[in-house]
Amino acid sequence: MPAEFKFTRPGKYAANVETWQQETARNLTMAFRDGAKILQAQTRAAIVSAGLGPRFAQQFKAFAYPRRQFSMNPVIRGFHARGWKGSRIGRYANIFARGGTITGKPFLWVPLPTAPRRIAGQAPTPKLFIQNIGPLVSLHGTRRPILAGRSMRAVEGRRATVAQLKTGARREAAGRHTVTVPMFVGVRSVRIPKMVDMDAIFSRVTAQLPQLFRNRQDRA
Repeated sequence: MPAEFKFTRPGKYAANVETWQQETARNLTMAFRDGAKILQAQTRAAIVSAGLGPRFAQQFKAFAYPRRQFSMNPVIRGFHARGWKGSRIGRYANIFARGGTITGKPFLWVPLPTAPRRIAGQAPTPKLFIQNIGPLVSLHGTRRPILAGRSMRAVEGRRATVAQLKTGARREAAGRHTVTVPMFVGVRSVRIPKMVDMDAIFSRVTAQLPQLFRNRQDRA
């Protein structure tokens, strides 16, 4: 919703015109800041509804620029904070809004139903498993590559807990009896469907901007 105004007529109205420009720039920028808050709230709600988790949702940010001054040409920018940190999920944050295929190098390691739901508060990965639980072993003779952990006893029809697997890793290191529990299966690629319709959310917020601007003018 860019706006541009030019006044070339000098005279006694110049001061009033400048005041009007300042007030309009303030109301316009504040309306865009209101829109950014709506964009952030609606996107976070959509991320949670898609099953991507509240922690992932909270890392979506939206701001109106300029952040502190006022402008006749403000803009709204939305981004996912994880994308700025080079994290595993940050590299794929946009794919949830667009859909697409993720390719492994050479494999993507997908958690199996026996893997813990969370490791150190995050979705399980082989790296997190090794860092927080213990070694993983490769299973041979399977159609796809599988990485497994150790447990005191068999895990059937449920997820192993982090505590069970830590105990299994300690027992294995001490040479005591353990049971092998598959944790991750390697796949060459995974097709991710479009899960968050960002275009629709941006369109709804854009349509609200004129009313948000009128609301700001009414408050002035």
